[in-house]
Amino acid sequence: MGALAAVYAYDPAITMEMDRGTAAISGLYDAERAGQETYAWTGREADLNLPGLDRRLAWSCTVRLRGGRADPDTLPDVLLTVDGVIASSVRTTNDYQDITVRLPPKPGASVTSRTTVTLTSSKTFQPGPADPRVLGVMVDRWTCAPADQGLVRPPRRALVAAAEGGAAFGAALVLVGLSLPAAAAAGVAIGCGQAMPVAWGVGMFTPYVARVPQLAFWIAAILVASIRAFEWFSSRRLHTEARFVGIFTAAMLYLKLLALLHPSKTPIDAVFHAHRLMWVLDGRFFFTQAMPSGVQFPYAIGLYIFAAPWSLLTHDYVLLLRIVVSAAEATGGLLLYLLVSRVWGDRLAGAIAAVFFSVVPRAFEIVGNANMTNAFGQAIALATVAAAVLWRLDRRAWWQVAAFWSLTAFALLCHVSTLALLSATLAALAGLYWWRGRPELRVTALTIMVALAIAVLFSVAVYYGHFADAFRSAVNVRASSAPAAASVALPQTAMGLSGKVIEAARLSVAAVGWPMLLLAAVGAVPWWRRGRRDRLSLAVAAWIAVYVVFVASVVVAPVGTSFLRYAAEFITRVTLATYPAVVVLASVGAATALRRGWVSRLPAMALAALACAAGLQSWLDWLR
Repeated sequence: MGALAAVYAYDPAITMEMDRGTAAISGLYDAERAGQETYAWTGREADLNLPGLDRRLAWSCTVRLRGGRADPDTLPDVLLTVDGVIASSVRTTNDYQDITVRLPPKPGASVTSRTTVTLTSSKTFQPGPADPRVLGVMVDRWTCAPADQGLVRPPRRALVAAAEGGAAFGAALVLVGLSLPAAAAAGVAIGCGQAMPVAWGVGMFTPYVARVPQLAFWIAAILVASIRAFEWFSSRRLHTEARFVGIFTAAMLYLKLLALLHPSKTPIDAVFHAHRLMWVLDGRFFFTQAMPSGVQFPYAIGLYIFAAPWSLLTHDYVLLLRIVVSAAEATGGLLLYLLVSRVWGDRLAGAIAAVFFSVVPRAFEIVGNANMTNAFGQAIALATVAAAVLWRLDRRAWWQVAAFWSLTAFALLCHVSTLALLSATLAALAGLYWWRGRPELRVTALTIMVALAIAVLFSVAVYYGHFADAFRSAVNVRASSAPAAASVALPQTAMGLSGKVIEAARLSVAAVGWPMLLLAAVGAVPWWRRGRRDRLSLAVAAWIAVYVVFVASVVVAPVGTSFLRYAAEFITRVTLATYPAVVVLASVGAATALRRGWVSRLPAMALAALACAAGLQSWLDWLR
């Protein structure tokens, strides 16, 4: 509660752009865009509802609008009222103008009272027979801020929600075995984190705040159940590092979902994926997306198939898909801890890997842009590689072989890029197992290759084979563009070979951030000295090989100017698929430095802090 009150008091101003953050306004139509400008039409009336607004102080609300009429004689007047009392009446123009009203203080108002600012248009019109909307005025922005100096308190229900969310995690931390001081410290950290999205924008004035304790309760409950179930079945307590990883992963999942579900977070492609889930639920399984180049892009449906059973719990499919994708991504940190701690016996490095995995900027970018199928596909791909490293995969472990094949086949059906990149990664891993691994790994290498081949054939037979025309169209577009590309391609293009190398390097550094790359360079030394013969070392080598081959192919291949965007996008997908190698090496570098003197420890701590700060910035960017 204290953290929320402090964050809100620092900046209580509310800004509602029309492409986001309008959940507190009723009477608006969907946002529209004209160039870089976004706006929304009102009906005859639009109401800004701010329940629990602190009215001990005066407030000032400004709406930026214009009449939007072809005939200036039909421009309407707008009437602004505050809680039913007329505050301003203005004739609109066809240029944007700011209209400000003052909300006088109401010292005796209840902390649960509702403040309503109503905008009424004197004239409306209907655009045409094909558009039945009744339109009033065009609104560009609506802002409210305190007009007087003083401490502004959050709405009571927001404070209660924050307290309940913090209490849920605090209780969970005690139940999983933390001491009271440790649980209190962790609870304070989580409370400070949740205060940022809860205090942001109009979230605390909308039903969003009701989700805060719900998310906290269910994530905390799953955390407790998972840890206690593991300890009961294994008859031993989790190591301190493993307990930390579980708590940290749960807390990060909670904070990410608070930001993703915030009303100020733009949906981008989230609604698109919700519609595709509806298609799958209706029995439509094969569909494509048209690209500007004319290529029909097959849309793999692994995510929608996985989410389908959970749709029985909610009809809010955007919410459902956000949770499914975020939860799947969160498992990656747990898997990297298992990989590093079990294969290399380094629990400290494993815990650091889990932290670094949660703050990689590229993952925030993909999830924030609602590229859900790609993010989900990469999560399943990482689980597949982890299985290839952790499981024996020989004839005596037939259930592991069956599970590995199922996991591989499912991953290939999650995204087209996963089909290519995971197949290449597993093939490289099998080759390295055979070439560099110990003799017993040759059986595992054969198992991986056979399972991969069958999984590829299966995915083509049940899904990708239905898009033969789409793949042919891609080949035809590529072939028809080849002569043109050759005339403007490397090295003749404006972006020559050196330019493409620089751009690929920029995208690669941006994927994980330079601090993590520096730590990875430090960690590469002990990784190299290890001999690169164990399973995890070879998996890191496989990821690196896939990155080098695919990025080099993009850099060297002739690419017409019209396809440069797609080339850059493909590099981002390659970095998404291979950044676990950087995370693993960076965790080893950080752990190695931390075990030495302060001369090594301080720079490593500074780089780790900067890497986490990059993730924090990416998280906050979701709300901006």
